[in-house]
Amino acid sequence: MAGRALILAAVVVLVTVIVLAVRGWSRRRLDRLAIDSQARLWSALGESPDGRPSLVVFSTPSCTACRTTQYPAVEAVAERFGQALRVLKVDLSRQPAVGHAFKVLTAPTTVVLSGEGRIASFNHGFAPADQLEAQVGAARSSRR
Repeated sequence: MAGRALILAAVVVLVTVIVLAVRGWSRRRLDRLAIDSQARLWSALGESPDGRPSLVVFSTPSCTACRTTQYPAVEAVAERFGQALRVLKVDLSRQPAVGHAFKVLTAPTTVVLSGEGRIASFNHGFAPADQLEAQVGAARSSRR
């Protein structure tokens, strides 16, 4: 009995260490991305900041989650904010350089950019409409 409890405790500790390591690695990646020149990111997009927050949506033609869940969520957010939000869709199969510039690992990925062009939020995988709305709202209110 004590042996099982010890094994279980060791597994819990190992899983905790792995989760913390992955979170730290992900945070460092995002910090490096934020340090990268925002001009380089905008250049890769082929756009420039215009004072409105931008929602960049990365997908691929074969991404089922992009078509069935992410696009409807993005459309709901775009409808909610109207002209106060710019939505930029990036097909990673046609524009891989943009994905490399933003260090995108998976599709779907969404990035919220502030009106000044800085990264405000980065979502790997599906992001629901309410989460995107909150992130866009925060980007709108964080004018520095």
